[in-house]
Amino acid sequence: MKQAQVFISYAGHDSFEASLLQFSIETLLAPQQVTAWTFQRDQSRSENEVARALKKSVQDSIATIFIVSPSTIDGGAAQWMELAYSDAFDVETFVLLHHLNYNDLKNKDRGVPPLLLASQCNSAMEWRKVVEDIRNLVKGAQS
Repeated sequence: MKQAQVFISYAGHDSFEASLLQFSIETLLAPQQVTAWTFQRDQSRSENEVARALKKSVQDSIATIFIVSPSTIDGGAAQWMELAYSDAFDVETFVLLHHLNYNDLKNKDRGVPPLLLASQCNSAMEWRKVVEDIRNLVKGAQS
């Protein structure tokens, strides 16, 4: 059975939450051999081409989770590229809103890409549902 990968995108300020989500995904989806990849923790130290590494990681993933918080909105250019890669490679995308809601996104004057506004956004409190959706994705890919 091929190991499935999930890419987690987050602003640096949300690294603790991303680490908890990564641990939870890998624990809950261990029977399906799912690994969760985050850029800062898992980047190869010899990797010179950051953009290429991100693009490849997103492309190789069965799903991408975007943790979107006020920190993302304030300085999320890198995360927006990851969202664009996910869209370009047709990778299933899940958005978790952390410390904000969909109306907060819509009410921002700038800084929120239309692609994010068009996505299905979930409260970060619904992370278990997202994990179950990923489990179903993996099961479908493995059958």
